[in-house]
Amino acid sequence: MEVVYNVKYKFKNNENKTKEEIKYLFNKKLLNIIMKLENQELKLYNS
Repeated sequence: MEVVYNVKYKFKNNENKTKEEIKYLFNKKLLNIIMKLENQELKLYNS
């Protein structure tokens, strides 16, 4: 399954990164956020 989000993210440092590096970092951050939300949901569900 593929989910597409229209999101703008501004990196804190202004280093020049390739599009692939930016995509990788962004996906990693987004995945981290999704996992945190999933864990919160599981905690609520199990309590």
